[in-house]
Amino acid sequence: MKACVCWMPACAGMTVGKCIRLFQLDFLSSPLLPKPRYVRSMARPRTFDPDTVLDAALQVFWSKGFHGTSFDDITAVSGLTKPSLYAAFGDKNALFRKALDRYHGFLLKRTKTQLAKGVTAREAIAAWLADYIPLCTGSRGARGCFSINTLTDSALDDAEITGSAIRFYRDLEAMVAARLTQGASEFPDDFNAAATARTMIAAYAGLMVLAKDAPSAAETKAVAAQLLRLLDTPS
Repeated sequence: MKACVCWMPACAGMTVGKCIRLFQLDFLSSPLLPKPRYVRSMARPRTFDPDTVLDAALQVFWSKGFHGTSFDDITAVSGLTKPSLYAAFGDKNALFRKALDRYHGFLLKRTKTQLAKGVTAREAIAAWLADYIPLCTGSRGARGCFSINTLTDSALDDAEITGSAIRFYRDLEAMVAARLTQGASEFPDDFNAAATARTMIAAYAGLMVLAKDAPSAAETKAVAAQLLRLLDTPS
C-alpha cells in the first residue's frame, strides 16, 4: 500500500486512501456539498469519483504548493494515470483551479450555514467565528488556508487562479456584510455594516496566516472575542 505524501502531522503513518478519507470526513463531509456527478459520453463511463480525485489533489496542492506539486504526485494519491487526469480535469493549472474552487465552494456553504444560526446578527457572527477556530489553531491549522497560501505564493502568476481566491474573499465579505445589514436594528444608527464586515474578513485572513505558527485555541478564541466587541451595543 502506498504511503500518504501529504506530510500532514495527522496523516503520519497512514495509507493514501485512509488520509483522503480522513480529510473528507473531517473537512469536506457535509450534507451541503453536491452529490458527485458523472459525465456521460460515448466512451465507457468513468470508474472513479471526480470529487474524490479533486480532494486528493487538493491535499497535495495544499501541502506542497502549486509549483511543488507534479502530476506524478497527483497520480500517486489518486490512482489515476496521467492520460486519465488530463482527460477528466485538463492540465495542472486547470486541476488546481478546480480543487481551489471546490475548497472555496465548501467554505462559502459552511459560512452560509453558520450565519443562519442565532436569532441576532451577533449570535450568527459568533457561530461563524467559532466554526473557524479549529481550522486556524494548533497542528490542524499549521498548513494555513489553501486560499491564502495561493494568494501569497509569489511564484504563482496565474490570473484565473489568483482571481478565484480574490472572488472568494469578496463573496465571504459580502455574506458577512449582508448578515450584519439584516440585523441593522440591533446596532446604533451610525453602525457601518460594510466596514465591520471588511474588518472581520481582514482579521479572518490574518488568523489564517498566523495559523502556520500553530497558535493555541485560547489565543485564537481571544481574537474572536475582540472581533465580537465590534458588535457590542452601548449600554
